[in-house]
Amino acid sequence: MDWRVLVVDDQCTEDVIELIEGNKVVAVPDQIVCVPCVNFSEAIEILRREKFDLVILDLKDIEDGEQEQYAGETVYEELKKLRFIPVVFHTGYAFKVSHLASPFVKVVTRGENPQLLRTAIKNAFDTKLPILLRYIEEEQRKYMWESAEKIWLEQPNKEATVDLVYLLARRLANLLSGDVIRSYLETNNAEGAPKSEKIHAVELYVWPPLAKHILFGDIFKKSIDGKDEYFVALTPSCDHANKKAEFVLLAKCKYLNETGPGNIIKTDLANGFASSAKSINDIKKLISDNSSPVDRYKYLPGTNFLPDLVVDLQHTMTVAPSELDPVVAGFEHIASLDSPFAESLQAKMTRYFGRIGTPDIDAELALERFKARA
Repeated sequence: MDWRVLVVDDQCTEDVIELIEGNKVVAVPDQIVCVPCVNFSEAIEILRREKFDLVILDLKDIEDGEQEQYAGETVYEELKKLRFIPVVFHTGYAFKVSHLASPFVKVVTRGENPQLLRTAIKNAFDTKLPILLRYIEEEQRKYMWESAEKIWLEQPNKEATVDLVYLLARRLANLLSGDVIRSYLETNNAEGAPKSEKIHAVELYVWPPLAKHILFGDIFKKSIDGKDEYFVALTPSCDHANKKAEFVLLAKCKYLNETGPGNIIKTDLANGFASSAKSINDIKKLISDNSSPVDRYKYLPGTNFLPDLVVDLQHTMTVAPSELDPVVAGFEHIASLDSPFAESLQAKMTRYFGRIGTPDIDAELALERFKARA
């Protein structure tokens, strides 16, 4: 695969290209193909016309005196308005843009060590984002040509364009959901990817949360006595949307490693012991939402923004909606449970709180009576 890299530098374009082009950063059969640009204004036009997988930006020669924003920064700001592309600032004045550094924006000081630039580029490609962006674009292209036209032609009411737009957009969103991404990860042998028939932990969540009001299944964090505690909102979303929620019902979460089964596994690992089959089975039941008592617990798998948690539907509390404001009471809105996982928790809650306790029938007596009548 040819990875297209735009190199924007008014002085050292050829030096940069010599340093990274071909297989100096990526392995065969991939290669980097560079497009040089020595004019920063022209770079913006090129980015409007053409697609790239990475952009390497100089700040521009700073002989004109101090400026609020350098040419490279202007290109970067315009690029963000056009599309998402990882960026590497490669400049002798790296400190001027160090505040822009992120997992997708690298800042490298020119002249210190040529290998630093190669490493920054490799790290950008190792995020898998360049290939993911290509993959999404290809899936979208195939969908529009293979499916969108068919849906449009088969729609009975061609005048209902709003309906059609919603239908196409939602189907495209579903297409780019978990199944397609899992297939992409499996195809590219991504480390940590789930089996194709399973889901990844992050598929349970919308992070950061998008809704303007509280939703059923929203996850909050609050520091209590120096420890982060987690809570899940159980009040119906419509009550919040209609401003009818005088109180918010919260279920407290336990850390998985602080539950009975989790603590045993944690202790075994700390002592270098092999956990018993019973211990392994008990924690698997908890993770699979199959533990006892039935429906009391709901497992929330850990991610990079959330620890492994277990929602305890027996440990609940209520707060006023205003108390979930982080400024007022220190609650931080972490994430939202996505569909259908929020609905799954809601069904579990309905079963747990709606159960009716009855005395057990004397099974032995019932069996004897059955035998007598058989």
